[in-house]
Amino acid sequence: MTLSDTTLPVTYEWGIAHALVFADDLAVRLAEVQAEHGDPRHVPSPRLLTDGRYMLTADILTECVPGGLIYGGFSHLDASRFDEIEVMPIADAIALLPEPDPQP
Repeated sequence: MTLSDTTLPVTYEWGIAHALVFADDLAVRLAEVQAEHGDPRHVPSPRLLTDGRYMLTADILTECVPGGLIYGGFSHLDASRFDEIEVMPIADAIALLPEPDPQP
């Protein structure tokens, strides 16, 4: 499933059960749009995965609606690229997070 297959808004319960996974160029574009149009107090911070893609928890989609915390930036994203954003179960995305550095 991709973000373009998802009906917004989503429920918080659905959001915490899923992740949004996307390529580096979309992570860069998200940061650019957020810097230009978003609220600096609410900045999405994607995590780098071991396969080179990035992830955000899908509960962020609850704040992409008018009046939401990241609506300013989200409303300026190119929706035609939402089919490039994979929606997967959160457990599958967490499995792709790098192992933390060992503590000394």
